[in-house]
Amino acid sequence: MQKNRLKFANIPSEFDELTVKSFNTSLYQTTENKMLAQNAKTCVINYIKNFNDFFELGKGLYFYSGKKGSGKTRLAVSLGNVILKILHKQVKFVTSIDLLNEIKSTFDKDKENENEYTQSQLLEAINRVDVLILDDIGVERPTDWVNEVLYSIFDNRMKYKKLTIFTSNCCMDELKHDERIKSRIAKMCIPIKMPEEDIRRMNAKQENEKLQDLLLGGKQTSFEK
Repeated sequence: MQKNRLKFANIPSEFDELTVKSFNTSLYQTTENKMLAQNAKTCVINYIKNFNDFFELGKGLYFYSGKKGSGKTRLAVSLGNVILKILHKQVKFVTSIDLLNEIKSTFDKDKENENEYTQSQLLEAINRVDVLILDDIGVERPTDWVNEVLYSIFDNRMKYKKLTIFTSNCCMDELKHDERIKSRIAKMCIPIKMPEEDIRRMNAKQENEKLQDLLLGGKQTSFEK
């Protein structure tokens, strides 16, 4: 059962072992960004402590920052790992673009193939999952079709109090989708402001510096032993 949950969750392998505790707020450079990161971490910790209350209300979180690499996806997935592995709820992680592409892909599928999802079956699976982590909402172009699909998903999840966690590069009010969608997102979740700082680039720089030491012969590798 747990193995099936992990497969369905689709948590990216780079995030699979991440925890809320290991979210390092000291990586941020300014005092303001450190405070924003600590506030976000505290909110997630208290959300977990009171999870049953939020779950019954269908209230998720909306992590946002205009800066890519600010840690919003990292913190959202860390929360998802707790919900999946410790609280034993069904979790699904997907980017908004991948979700829309997956739905589009059902248009060309052979309806006689019983192993393939139809659009209605895929939407039902998304609507029914306990916790949906929808990453990067707002990067998709809000065409009429996109608006209708997202409205259908959010309306169903709101009505049946299914918990949704969002990450976005903008606050709710700045989303380009129609007001029906924005009002439902506002009803479904609590906004959490993340720092306006790219710590992913900082982490990559530090990692590359360590690997450069290996290239320059600063440390013996397993191949030399």
